[in-house]
Amino acid sequence: MRPLILRIGLLLMGIGLVGGAAGTVLVTSFAPVDEQVGTHGSAAAAVLGIGLIVAAINPSGSIAWVRAGILYGLVVLIFEIISALHGKGFHLGPVIFGLAFTLLLIAAYPERQKLIPEGAMRGKRTTETTPPAEDVTAAAEEAHPEPES
Repeated sequence: MRPLILRIGLLLMGIGLVGGAAGTVLVTSFAPVDEQVGTHGSAAAAVLGIGLIVAAINPSGSIAWVRAGILYGLVVLIFEIISALHGKGFHLGPVIFGLAFTLLLIAAYPERQKLIPEGAMRGKRTTETTPPAEDVTAAAEEAHPEPES
């Protein structure tokens, strides 16, 4: 059931973002969608929306788009707060839309631990260390001893 909810969430979020972006560019009767959904008419929102629609087909194979969808909700909240601080008003619709889908994507993603990229957590190292140069030289001499004269 969760995979279906995840796909539907990605699809609806993508359609909402593309609709809001298209409303400012193509159809003036869709203009209120831009302000209520929160795309602010940006091309980036259209790209994100298309990516989320494509990710709805195979969310596990499109984890970057799922991460971008999650990030969108957080970014729109910050955007609206900054907008309000600058006297441009605070639109609750985009915040609700963004945070609701952010939470839905996190909750419905089948392998939540993969949403945080490896090595993103402090103190967690995923690379092997290279031995000191002396050890490499000694190992090479043992493997290929010089012939005695």
